[in-house]
Amino acid sequence: MFFDVTLCSKCKKHRIFDKMNKRIIISFILIVSTLSGQIASELSSQIYKVGDTVSDFSGTICTEINQTMFLYDYNGSENNADYFVIWLIFFNPTSRSCQLEASYTQTISEQFSNLGLMTIGVGNGWRGPMECKDWEESFGVSYPIVDDNSSDIRNMFTRGSVPHHVLINHEMKVVYTSRGYIMPPFGNDFLAVLNSSLSELSTLSLSDVLIPSNSRIKNCYPNPFNPSITINFELSEKNFTNISVYNLLGEKVDNLLSDNFSPGYHSMQWNASLFPTGVYFVKLVTPSFSETRKIIYLR
Repeated sequence: MFFDVTLCSKCKKHRIFDKMNKRIIISFILIVSTLSGQIASELSSQIYKVGDTVSDFSGTICTEINQTMFLYDYNGSENNADYFVIWLIFFNPTSRSCQLEASYTQTISEQFSNLGLMTIGVGNGWRGPMECKDWEESFGVSYPIVDDNSSDIRNMFTRGSVPHHVLINHEMKVVYTSRGYIMPPFGNDFLAVLNSSLSELSTLSLSDVLIPSNSRIKNCYPNPFNPSITINFELSEKNFTNISVYNLLGEKVDNLLSDNFSPGYHSMQWNASLFPTGVYFVKLVTPSFSETRKIIYLR
């Protein structure tokens, strides 16, 4: 009899422990559910909308050797008044819509780059035969492409489908964000906002534009490159300026510019598609200054 009472006592204890465990599990589920809801709400609120100021972020450029791009490299308030309008193109390489639009985005980029447009492709979902570094060659794109598989920049601007286009003005504020085509007959709103934002660059007052204290090659980007590289240079005074490219033997292989330039910040591109891969040197020369930078052309 004593044995039976002991067994019943143990049974009661097990039932009590079972009820406690169930309550703990239910409480844990409720806590996780509440936290998940809060996190989802916070993530939703983090999507940039028109009028928002964009914080700096970085991404890996699709090249043979990994190179990181920072958005604020193009923020005039942090890079000695080198102002840009930034165009972010979010795409998926397996999307037929994105593939159809790729060559048109290159056309727009080339048309407005001299007016201060910086175009950056942000690709996500690389798989199958299309690798990140192949997008430029496959669709004739020369602007930098960011591999977004690890950066997840896309979720800062959209949770929807692609293509998705974003314009950020010289104050780092979103002035346009929308998914869908921008190629004709679409894209009228996109082009209107782009033209308006670029016109603001040309009307910046002299007090907003700093004159560099020294002439120099600011940077050559991206480096290594394939097949185009952007050369940013600064002039402290009006001068006749020459920029040329030399090979390892010291031979001049291309003359990029020879002209009078006003003091300030300038940018140009070199397309090396007609030249063999390897090491080259960019040389800037004025009557009172010269500088050389090494660049690497990879395929």
